Amino acid sequence: MERSMQTLAGLRNGAAGAPHNRGRHVGNGHKPGHKAAETETAAAARKRNGFLTGRLLPVASGLHVETDGVKTNVATTANLDYLYRSAANYARRLGVRLKFNCKKYARHPKLGMAELYRAFDAIVSENVNIELDGGRPAFCLYRFSKWPDYEVLWLPLDFTANLSKGVRRVTLEFIRRFARHHGMRNITGSYHYSMAEDCLSFSYDDEPDDGRTEAERRRTLRLLESYNNGRISRLFRRLGGRAFCRDLETALESCLPEGEAERTLLGIIKDGLTLIGKGKPCIMDYEYDWAKEEDPDIMPAGLESQVLVAYSLDDEVAAEVMQAFSADVRESYNLTPVTRLLITPETDKVFTEDDFPERFAKWFYRLVEHVSENF
Repeated sequence: MERSMQTLAGLRNGAAGAPHNRGRHVGNGHKPGHKAAETETAAAARKRNGFLTGRLLPVASGLHVETDGVKTNVATTANLDYLYRSAANYARRLGVRLKFNCKKYARHPKLGMAELYRAFDAIVSENVNIELDGGRPAFCLYRFSKWPDYEVLWLPLDFTANLSKGVRRVTLEFIRRFARHHGMRNITGSYHYSMAEDCLSFSYDDEPDDGRTEAERRRTLRLLESYNNGRISRLFRRLGGRAFCRDLETALESCLPEGEAERTLLGIIKDGLTLIGKGKPCIMDYEYDWAKEEDPDIMPAGLESQVLVAYSLDDEVAAEVMQAFSADVRESYNLTPVTRLLITPETDKVFTEDDFPERFAKWFYRLVEHVSENF
């Protein structure tokens, strides 16, 4: 899925689906664009001054995009024609009429693009953006996947210490492959971990008034040291290295679980194999910033900070990282998976929603809930 497109206009925004599973809630963030824009009308001119009697266009005449310091006007007649042919072709696929006269806007292509957007938006059920693709504007249809909003999907590792040797080896190998396939980094590589580390670090000479005893502060320092250079750090590095077993599928079938909890875990892992491997999508490829700004004050929280490998879900470090993430989301918004389709004059299919993110989230919650309750 192409991720190099640049948003030019986001004139209608949808809402992410409601969560189907219990997750780790991080607080509500504001998603810009969900509130309908308010319009104002200017007072009519009372004098017949020449500069007041000319036609005032509702949009500026040009639309410039800057690339490598060079500004290019993309509001051209050729680009308007490309958008029109794309929309007309898609309308034929839908079996509906596109109510738009392209020739009418030959002298004012940007105005034509705005009117064409409205006409195209009226015939499709999906959300519509205008993207910059290959140097020219193109319509992009998108729809939010059913995904737990303002929650994180962190895959813990600490539970593996409580597994029998064979099951532990199979579980770690599965996590290694799963994380690699879906581009999941570990928690120490996140921006929010750096923020949490700064908050948890302290100098004994400063004697911070945080309500903690000296023993508690020392325990926090030891935990941070383990994350950065100790046992936890080594486990993270090991996951990025060689395999824990050569043939995971064979090892999974021959593995002998000790108890019902381990047997259920192996069944969940077997189901998880359907989400990785050749031909399976990467969850990170569903990221799409539908409300992208050129220079935002605060960047939205991407999928890479929401779907990652953690050591624990409830130790002091995890709690501080979660707090930092939640603070960011409250100031901005988080990106959830989106199915999208770029429309061209040659598009030969209609939009079909992909349910992979929904299946991914349901399976993820099933795994985390099981290991949290049983190990």
